[in-house]
Parts: sequence; C-alpha cells; structure tokens
Amino acid sequence: MDVFGVYSWNNVKVYNKAQKNFRKYERLKKLHALPPGKERKLEKLKKQLSFPIVKTHEIPSRILPLCVAEPKIIYLVRDGRDALVSMAHHRKDIIEPGTDFIKNLKESIRAPMGTYFGGWGKNVASWTEIAHLVIHFESLVNTPEKEIPRIREFLGLSEPVLKNIPTFDSQRSGGSHFGGKKREKLSKAEQDEFNAMFFRSGKTGSWKEDMPDEIHEKFWKKYGDVMLKTGYRKDGTFKAQ
Repeated sequence: MDVFGVYSWNNVKVYNKAQKNFRKYERLKKLHALPPGKERKLEKLKKQLSFPIVKTHEIPSRILPLCVAEPKIIYLVRDGRDALVSMAHHRKDIIEPGTDFIKNLKESIRAPMGTYFGGWGKNVASWTEIAHLVIHFESLVNTPEKEIPRIREFLGLSEPVLKNIPTFDSQRSGGSHFGGKKREKLSKAEQDEFNAMFFRSGKTGSWKEDMPDEIHEKFWKKYGDVMLKTGYRKDGTFKAQ
C-alpha cells in the first residue's frame, strides 16, 4: 500500500498485538511522560495503525475470527499454476532449504490435511465467494494504473502516488518488509540473498517453464473448474469473467 502511504500488516496476530501495545503506551502516557524510546514506538504504532490493512494467505475460516466484524475484503487472485510454482520454490529455498522442487510442487497441488493455505482451489473459491473486490494479480502487475484506482475508491483512500509503486527490482533490493524477523536478523549481504530467493522471478507465466506436462494435467484435473471461473484457460490465455 506504499502508493497510498498506508502501512500493511502481514500477520493479523501481529497486528492485534500491536493494537494492544499501542493502547498500553497510551495509558502509560496519561500517567507520566514516556521514555524517548517508548514515545517513538508509540508514534510509529500510531502511524502504522492509522488505517488497518492486513494481508493474508489463509482461508477465511482461519483468519476472519481474528479480524474485526464485517471487514472490507479485497482478494488478489493469481493463476494457480504460477502460485503453486512460486510456493514450491519458496519451500525449496526458504521454508525447507534443499527440498526437492518437483516433490514440493506435487504436494502443493494435493494440499494434504489442508496444508498450503487450504489448497489453491479451496482458497480461491472461499475468498472469491465473499470478497467485495477481486483483482487479478496479472492485471495489477501489468496495468497497476487501472487497478489502483479501484482499490482507492473501494477503501476511500487518498490520491495514490504512482511513482511509489514497488517494482520487482526495488523489492528484490530490500525495499519491502517481507520476511519478518528472520530477514531482520541477517546481514546486508544475507538480506540481499534472501530477497533474491523471496522475489524469485517477478514474471507471470513461469509455470510454462517450471511445471512439467504430467503435473500440469494433474493440476488441471483438480483445479480446472476454479481456473475457468476466475478467467484462466488451460493454454495459458486469460479471459476476464
């Protein structure tokens, strides 16, 4: 949400904890002056919490009970093949370094026991059913100037500063807070290496190179109906519904 100057949270539990800390610091400030460090923390939290935005990969049943009542929901949907290829690489490079990419990819399609955020198809179907605004990842990446006004109007945000749209290169060079505390503990060189793995390719359609035909067939057999409903065709073309 950089274009709107709004901070976004990657974890609703962290957001809720930040709210509690903010209220605690405010109570303490009413009793006596805060030390400079806590005063700065209070001001930082005040700015971060000024417009609550929480991002999640989870399915609604796991996340909505932790959120405010009747939240405004924007769902960003991506070609499931690209999404699962990205997740398989992410597991191989970051979550479980050294694991086999193809094995990870097969497992992400099966999503046993509700892993992989419930499974791609279930995640998409459950969110698109309740989302107030659905945006396609490919459109946001390729034509952000068309999608950003939709977000602004829906949330009632200020005029966007389009020059602040994060690029793939800016994110890869460290211009984001993805990776959490694990990333913060790394040296600059290690952070650069981490970012290079976290933001791997920055392009759409990478599944065509990374998803073998036999795995593509298994993916389409399981998720083809959801893909078609969201506009994605088996041949890689896209048609908005």
